[in-house]
Amino acid sequence: MSVASAAETASDAVVRASDRLLDRPRAVLGALIAGQILGTVVLGLSVAHNRWVWFQGGDQIWMTTTGWLFGQLQLPPTEIAYLWPLLQAPITWITGATYLQALPILVLLQVLVLGPIALLCVYGIAARIGGRLLGYWACFLWVVAPYAVIPLWVERYHERWTEQFLPQALGLTAMADFPSMVLTLAAVLFVLRSLEPPRRTTDALLAGLLVGAAAALKPPNLLVLGGVLLAYAVARRWREGFLCLAAVLPALLVLAAWKVRGLGEIPVFALGHQRVAAGSGPLAVNLDLHRYVELNFDHWRTQMAQLREFFYAPRVAQWAPIAGLVAVLRVRRWHVAALLAGWLGTFILVKGLSDRADIQENTFWRLLMPAWPAYLLLFASIPLLVPTLARRLGARAEPEASSPVRVRWVAVTAALTVAVPAVGIAASSPMQRPTPAIVQDFPGGNILTPVDGGLALRVRRAGATRVLTWDKGPNWRANVFYRVYRQDGPGSDLHCALSGSTAWYCYFTGTPIGTTRDTTFVDPSPPRRATYRIGVGTNWIDDPTAGDVFVFSQPVAERG
Repeated sequence: MSVASAAETASDAVVRASDRLLDRPRAVLGALIAGQILGTVVLGLSVAHNRWVWFQGGDQIWMTTTGWLFGQLQLPPTEIAYLWPLLQAPITWITGATYLQALPILVLLQVLVLGPIALLCVYGIAARIGGRLLGYWACFLWVVAPYAVIPLWVERYHERWTEQFLPQALGLTAMADFPSMVLTLAAVLFVLRSLEPPRRTTDALLAGLLVGAAAALKPPNLLVLGGVLLAYAVARRWREGFLCLAAVLPALLVLAAWKVRGLGEIPVFALGHQRVAAGSGPLAVNLDLHRYVELNFDHWRTQMAQLREFFYAPRVAQWAPIAGLVAVLRVRRWHVAALLAGWLGTFILVKGLSDRADIQENTFWRLLMPAWPAYLLLFASIPLLVPTLARRLGARAEPEASSPVRVRWVAVTAALTVAVPAVGIAASSPMQRPTPAIVQDFPGGNILTPVDGGLALRVRRAGATRVLTWDKGPNWRANVFYRVYRQDGPGSDLHCALSGSTAWYCYFTGTPIGTTRDTTFVDPSPPRRATYRIGVGTNWIDDPTAGDVFVFSQPVAERG
């Protein structure tokens, strides 16, 4: 057999195998979903973790505390958006006030539900570029890419990628980053569906509701509109574009009501730091966009220099999305190219050029997470640059079509993301004193932390010392430590101020005097009067010298 005939035989075998796969999308996608879940489990067990706790940034404490309070119809200072706390509210009815107690349910929800949804959205978008085969290829890359790039990082960066970023990118935390990415992906999929013939008003409405829901998780997710509006303009589908934008507005109105009810203002219109001052006005009107948009091109050049320092293939990483964009244009998917380019480009322009996005500090990847699917889809499209490939694939490369989404799904989405939160906000009252949650203040930020009377702190005299004992608390789902705080002298260990004459900020002023894993502590040199609290803390490496306190006991005053 000649080389040419052998090659032709092999080619025919590949074609037959691919055709069999094309006829079995459920089996292929099911296998990829299983592989995705298995990969997440293997990574989760192999990297450093403390039972259910993997690395997370600290915002998860504020988010779950807000959800716990919202579940009791109380609104704390609403510095974060409403949808992730709303989802956690009914979970905290079962688990308790802390993120650590809710974490197993949140992780399982993300890995077993949101993760497969994200993969199916990647398939749906890629299949509208180059048919089912490209959809399979994109999903395969979606599953393996987080692990395949590990060898391309220099050794000293491995921990930052595998132990600090990947757990967040795969849904192993209580933060809103992974759900944000999934909702953004789903919104983009329904934008593309709304651009299919004939008129697809229900898909456009659902796409807008999902964009609004993504903003209700994290307002910067609105940056995806950079690609959405460009896609509608290129496709000249003005009606669908208008309906999509109109469907975004209800969630933004609910978000504005959430901010005003909990802060007394909308932060983008706020007057700097005056909103925490007692007696500040109900609504300031100074538009402060620089707080949210920092176009620092020098910082971007620094990040690209860091990419070259830590990554073995920086030029490939930089040029791959451009090559993918050319590939999408080559197969005449103009509106898809506009959507992906606008989606990724807007996030890079606003988030990538921000001083807060830093590769060395490992904040760059998390801030751009909602746009990484656009990058991957462009990367997956590069094979379409192969000359004559699209023509040889023929019908196999034709975009996959779908039927319009039913009205009831639009109604369900509107109810869950707009109506239910609006009713909950209207029924809730701003948090009043004595506050069930207090704020830990740090140089780099603050954390709203619940106060749990179940720790039951007790203080007794023992000669010149004070002996503190407390209950262990519930099953924390991780190894924890106890930090002992003391406020010297009479008075409260809180400094409270109103936010816009609405909700109270109560800042914790106690000083840490010791850390222990036991439920007893002896203060050898107490002042004449003191107030004590116990804070329970944990972290992903189970290090008592690090990590954040995620719950406080009630204060106990001992007078000598």
